[in-house]
Amino acid sequence: VSSNFTIQSVFSPDAYAYLYISSFNRTAATVNLLAQDDDSAGNLQFRINYPLIAGQDYVLVVTTWSNNVVGSFGFFIFGPPPVNLTYIR
Repeated sequence: VSSNFTIQSVFSPDAYAYLYISSFNRTAATVNLLAQDDDSAGNLQFRINYPLIAGQDYVLVVTTWSNNVVGSFGFFIFGPPPVNLTYIR
């Protein structure tokens, strides 16, 4: 069963987000790529709207638009519960 979800950044530097299905490989960044966004939420915030399938693993990769930018960031996920998150470094 798939449901529409929105992932949106808040209080971040100019962030850019990529949504992958199953896994992310930094040497093949387009493999498994479902969606990406830079500023569609306004104020340099990303927003990804995508139908996610229950039980499927997804990877959200967040980076900054410019090099050497650090800072804290956050994001909201809007959609039907439950949503389980795991931090991967």
